[in-house]
Amino acid sequence: MRMTKSGRRAPAGFNLGSVVRARVALFTIAAALLMEPSRASDEPQVPEAFEPCIACHSYQQDEAAQEAPSLWGVVGRKIASVDGFDYSPALQSLPGAWDRPRLDQFLTNPKAMVPGTQMKLGGIQDPARRAAVLDYLEQLAPEQPATPPGE
Repeated sequence: MRMTKSGRRAPAGFNLGSVVRARVALFTIAAALLMEPSRASDEPQVPEAFEPCIACHSYQQDEAAQEAPSLWGVVGRKIASVDGFDYSPALQSLPGAWDRPRLDQFLTNPKAMVPGTQMKLGGIQDPARRAAVLDYLEQLAPEQPATPPGE
């Protein structure tokens, strides 16, 4: 019977070179899987609290607007500024940009903040759920400044 480098007896048919090659192959595969960027890890996870928004709004960069304007890059975007969307006169009359405090106020009770808005959602009363939505919105187009220049 053969002996291994550690002084143990090697079973019949044992080939140390094959074991080493197998371990190197497994390590290489594992390293490749860990280093491979996955699409799922690149995109922010959609929180459950955001699901009602999906009924009317698109939220991915290249997705066309639906019944309501796209939420991609909404944080920092001038209010009522998505080309081709027919905003209510009430929303068009608001100056400035959507920042987190304004979005928080709007999402709490859209019709109280902007009487005449076309927003169908009555609001998100739970502060934790609203914060989850706001956190997610901030992840959509994070390279966008918090407030557009000149606002």
